[in-house]
Amino acid sequence: MRQVLLFIIALSLTVCNTKTQNSFAIDQDLRSEQEQINDFIGQLISDFEIGGAIGIGIVKDGDIIIQEAYGFRDQNMNLPATASTPFYIASMTKSFIGTLAVLLAENGEIDLEDPLVNSLGFKLPKDVVIADKTIEDLFTHTSGIGNSAVGIKTAYTGNFTEEEIYNDLETLSYPITQGYQYSNLGYIIGALIFKQKLNENWKELLHKRLLKPLEMTRTSANVSDYDPDEIAKPHTVTNGVVKTGPFLKKDDTMHAAGGMLTTVEDMNKWMNFHLNNEPSLLPIEAFDYIHSDLVGFYEKMGTLNSYGYGMGWNQADWNEYEISWHGGGYPGYRSLCLLSREENLGITILMNQETPAMNLIADFLLGAFLEIPDFKGFISNRKNLITQKRERYQFVRDSTLAEGNKKYQLTRTFEGYEGVYLNEELGEMVVKSESGSLKFIVGNLSFNSNYIGDDTFFFFSDADQMYGTMDFYFETQNKGEVASSLDFSELSYKRIK
Repeated sequence: MRQVLLFIIALSLTVCNTKTQNSFAIDQDLRSEQEQINDFIGQLISDFEIGGAIGIGIVKDGDIIIQEAYGFRDQNMNLPATASTPFYIASMTKSFIGTLAVLLAENGEIDLEDPLVNSLGFKLPKDVVIADKTIEDLFTHTSGIGNSAVGIKTAYTGNFTEEEIYNDLETLSYPITQGYQYSNLGYIIGALIFKQKLNENWKELLHKRLLKPLEMTRTSANVSDYDPDEIAKPHTVTNGVVKTGPFLKKDDTMHAAGGMLTTVEDMNKWMNFHLNNEPSLLPIEAFDYIHSDLVGFYEKMGTLNSYGYGMGWNQADWNEYEISWHGGGYPGYRSLCLLSREENLGITILMNQETPAMNLIADFLLGAFLEIPDFKGFISNRKNLITQKRERYQFVRDSTLAEGNKKYQLTRTFEGYEGVYLNEELGEMVVKSESGSLKFIVGNLSFNSNYIGDDTFFFFSDADQMYGTMDFYFETQNKGEVASSLDFSELSYKRIK
């Protein structure tokens, strides 16, 4: 099974409400910060061919400096994004859940040092050893429990009951990890502990304890709280054509490790809360704990050198400044929030298109507001490096797309492929004929396809740049020769009807 992740970038667009003059350095003597950021973002939209939107929020010394959105929440309908447009933020949700856990601990409602063996309301499989692990370990990715099918169900496929999730946690296999190992499952289990101890689910607790007091009125863990037309839709650009894809998340796939929608305006409130503790929901010592390196490791993300992880926040250095941050990624979305607590600076970037431009925006904004020497040269060098990296994808992108676009003669009827297939851990996949090809439906996800010969289909999503192959295997049954199984994303499914 082959799976290729590509970054498809192919169209230049003009962004609404921005200029396109190239400007790399914030120069207070010439123009306002807003104007220069407008110019820089406008140039990136052209250079990196962005069809969706870029939301920017900046707070400094308790003041809101920038809250803007550039581009489109729905390019197909010509709907611009604004600072109040909800973006899906994926794993940046962990910065909220980690903070919520500390808040509950400060109130005496949970004890982060409680052993997991005494805290779980269910049993893990025998090969999962948690004897010396605590609730805190779940939120610092040190529980030793790696992602399982539960993480895939709750993030992507949906269509499950709470009882099924508990059963899966007790019976399915887990990767066993050592030390720090980033995993969604720790946050999912941590949220279940919240409910067992407080009789409220994590979404209710988050709203009551954090979002409502902070007046983050446009932030929610439920998709159903929004009008579908107001949500920033995912965008792709392929062969010179911008596509606005469907929003894939539903309430049942908004999980505690990556299940929130928010706006630039609300994120400015969130960042000011972590910088200035207003309103005073937590003492300063609690923020020091949240933003400390409770576990050490090294990982590089762009120019951020992460050396530790706190309660839902990475700890890193950037050009000798200490930065607390978390990002998020999902088909068609990227998000990033950055704090320099020593400089009282908070930055948020929200996007509804996957692009390496995200890292360059982060560098530009950090460099501008932290006043890095030779800032213009620094950003120019970073842009050149990112451009070179993009070019390395070119051959893989072109060859993969060419393979998928070849016109192979279908040697069987679609009826032989259609049916319902089952993976014991992930559930059912429906394969049906639609618009002259096959469509694959897995819970809330759906994929289109092109036939590329040898009972193999090249599948792709409207929501991101993910491409891969679906391989079918046939055997003779009482209805003739029909597919008996298939391989999809390195997972095997058996036909059940």
